[in-house]
Amino acid sequence: MKTKINLLALLAFCSSMSFGQDNQAKMANDQNSIIYVCFSKGINSEKTAFSRNADLERFSRENQISFKYDLDFTDNKLDEMARSSKAIGNSTESVEKLKRIYKADLPIQNQESAQKIIQALERFPEIEYVSVMSAAPIEPPLVNAFVATPNLESLQTYLNDNPGINAKYAWSRGITGQNIRVRDVEYGFYKTHEMLSNQNSIQLEPGYSPNAGLANNNYRDHGTAVVSILGSVKDNIGLTGAAYKASEIKGYMEWTTAGYNRASAVSRSINASQSGDIILYEMQTGGKDGQYCPAEYNKVIWDLTKAATDSGIIIIAAAGNGNQNLDDPFYASYLARGNSGAIIVGAGSPNTTHSKLSFSTFGNRVDVQGWGSSVMAAGYGSYAKYDNNNNRTYNYFSGTSSATPVVSSAAILIQSFYRQTTGQYLTPSAMKNLLISTGIPQGGTVTGQKIGPLPNVKNAIIQLESKFATPIKTLAALEVKIYPNPSSSSIAIQSHENKKLDVEIINLQGRSVLKNSVLPNEKIDISQLPTGQYIININEGQRRVVEKLTKL
Repeated sequence: MKTKINLLALLAFCSSMSFGQDNQAKMANDQNSIIYVCFSKGINSEKTAFSRNADLERFSRENQISFKYDLDFTDNKLDEMARSSKAIGNSTESVEKLKRIYKADLPIQNQESAQKIIQALERFPEIEYVSVMSAAPIEPPLVNAFVATPNLESLQTYLNDNPGINAKYAWSRGITGQNIRVRDVEYGFYKTHEMLSNQNSIQLEPGYSPNAGLANNNYRDHGTAVVSILGSVKDNIGLTGAAYKASEIKGYMEWTTAGYNRASAVSRSINASQSGDIILYEMQTGGKDGQYCPAEYNKVIWDLTKAATDSGIIIIAAAGNGNQNLDDPFYASYLARGNSGAIIVGAGSPNTTHSKLSFSTFGNRVDVQGWGSSVMAAGYGSYAKYDNNNNRTYNYFSGTSSATPVVSSAAILIQSFYRQTTGQYLTPSAMKNLLISTGIPQGGTVTGQKIGPLPNVKNAIIQLESKFATPIKTLAALEVKIYPNPSSSSIAIQSHENKKLDVEIINLQGRSVLKNSVLPNEKIDISQLPTGQYIININEGQRRVVEKLTKL
């Protein structure tokens, strides 16, 4: 336990001590860091801290340190989160801790002086920890890759059954993300992109604008790719989002006109969320030797995450692209905090091996994997830039950046199913355990580098149904078969249900070439269609099946 210390002895000690907080409390440089302090338990403001320790007050005054609560949690919001925590059987301690995290403003000075001040602050018993965060934007967890391959929804193979997450099984049961709210924390996205512009459920947070510095990089392309995987409008042009009917997908920006502040973006996303909502952390941070690891390695982000998950908010976070072993002794202090409750996502191969990709951070703390390459998404333009239009760009997305929205897509669909059938939401721990227990195991030749299984939507839904105390009436999967396929003249749709089916055939340029409403086994004339490959959408009410059709 800390004890009250002599200020002169403290400053002498500072000249030789190493940094605390898992080596995090280091200044990147004298102007590019944001400093947070967490006051000790029972101290909710600097006034209380000063009243308990005059040395801390004098030290702060002499060094012109001011403390500001900038996480923006109101008492009402914290009370709401505390009630949610209690309702799902969790302690309220993590929520109450958010009242004690303050931003510490120091006058601009050289790095050595700033480090000594930080070290000194950590020695006061009234301060639990000091956390230094970058004030300069951190690269999002993307791995640059260019693969020239064909076209759009037919190429979104991560939506299919193994090696994909089998999102299309949910579609076949009318589950497309209804009633689920999603937040994406990173650098925002291009709302003007054709995949997002007509999707009213996809918006940037109100009251904030992107920093002008974002014009000098492709960080917003990153967000465009992420959001397009989740919720692209289903209009037969380009992509179809896995959860294209999610009630809300909102972007929360780390870098705004007010400056760069990751903790503020995370806290704003939590403030805007309720139990059952899903937040993506499309972020990473420097770990051992500066290599990338989960954003929650930072203590402030960890505390925010723990409070959110305890109150029922699901957080799905990129593991980072640093090939870091989180079981390494370097991360012992991070692991000693316990589990934040976030679902940490590693990057796996886009095939049935489901092996760890070389760049992915790994370890027992990594829960599940998503595709770390070959994920067709909007943005960038390395695959295509139609008519040389920046709002019609597409790429094969990669990294733990692509893995995270793939896993999140599964979670949204599963949460949507659970909400529609029970009127309740899965808790963060229940969702995590379900994704792990019903996922497809990690394989490959790489051993001892855990990234976990790939979620499987069908397996998860079936397991949930098997545990319902009483049978719940739900939509059965729409099961159909196209025959003959390939065909030169006509096709029919086989189904054991005698219901009218809405059929639409789309060419690989995204144009609808034939629409019809037919009964099962009724012939559909395709003789006038040019030879080639097509996508056929088959709908019955909310249920949807997507198949490939070959015209001879």
